[in-house]
Amino acid sequence: MNKSYALVSAILFGLVALIHLIRAFMGWEVLIGDYVLPVVRSWVVFGVTICLAAWGFRGSKGYAVVSAVLFGLVALLHLYRVLISQTVVIIDTLTVPMTASWVGFIVSAGLCVWGFLSYRSS
Repeated sequence: MNKSYALVSAILFGLVALIHLIRAFMGWEVLIGDYVLPVVRSWVVFGVTICLAAWGFRGSKGYAVVSAVLFGLVALLHLYRVLISQTVVIIDTLTVPMTASWVGFIVSAGLCVWGFLSYRSS
């Protein structure tokens, strides 16, 4: 497996874990359309992403496939928001612009492809 991919994706999962930990401690409200995302979900996402980050730093071959699939799902969610739902996302008092989902789609799709290529090359 490509060690660069494992390092980059592990760092990203670590950053996502940190953001969810901060959200959980600060109690930030997240609205996705009319749905209020409970703070307890940030604790769950923190647990999952911190485990993925630790797994990525170990750099095992199976990690590339699992993380590539997860990045692919995230890319599809961003694409759905932009092309179909046009859902407004508000974090605390900040409205997340639609361009953030385009960036999220491009980065996630790129990481998905890189992950599968990394797996294939090993």
